[in-house]
Parts: sequence; C-alpha cells; structure tokens
Amino acid sequence: MNTIDKQLRALVPQWTRLFKALKPDIGDDYRASEDEDTPGVCVTIGFTPESADADCSWSYQTGDNSYTGGAYGHPHWAVVSLYRRSNSRQLAEECADQIAELCADIDASERPATSAQGAGQ
Repeated sequence: MNTIDKQLRALVPQWTRLFKALKPDIGDDYRASEDEDTPGVCVTIGFTPESADADCSWSYQTGDNSYTGGAYGHPHWAVVSLYRRSNSRQLAEECADQIAELCADIDASERPATSAQGAGQ
C-alpha cells in the first residue's frame, strides 16, 4: 500500500487539470468569498486514502453545497480559492499539502501516548 503522501502526489496532475478546466467557468459575478472583488470560486477536494480493500478516491465541488456536494462523502478535505489567473499546479499542491497535514494529525492522534519516563528504560 502506498503512503498517503505518495497517493496525494500522484493526484496533483489530475487536480491541476481540474483547476485548469474550471477556470473558464468562473463568471464575472462569482466570488470565492464574500469579501472579495476578484472573480473566483471556492473549490473543495475530498479525499479517501487507499485501504486493503480499495484504491484511494477523490471528488470535488465548487461553492458552498451545504454538505451535499461530491467532496463531502470523503473524510479528508482541502479548500482553496480558484481565480482565473491562479497557478493551477500550486493550488493542486496546496490541496495535497492540506490533506497530508490532516491525515498526519489524525495518525498522530491515534498513536498510543508514550511517556518520557518510560523512554529511557
């Protein structure tokens, strides 16, 4: 089984193509957040790591779909703002970084605690 980082890095080219494909659909009145003037959209990437039974999977959505969009079926999410002039590769890498950090935090919280006292014995 591949590490989470390998799984995510393999998806960066797909996410880069996704962002490039979404850019032409950004309407003049679209905003990634309410306090912005530049046309853009919020993009959420949902990711499920591979398991012994299944390959990794992902989906995405744009805007706020009130927890009903394609990304919400996945346990790990990355959220980025996409603008017409955004660097698609950098955004894809940012998504991979966000999800890797979430997975690392979860993995660390599931490990048994070790005491400093027992470490030297």
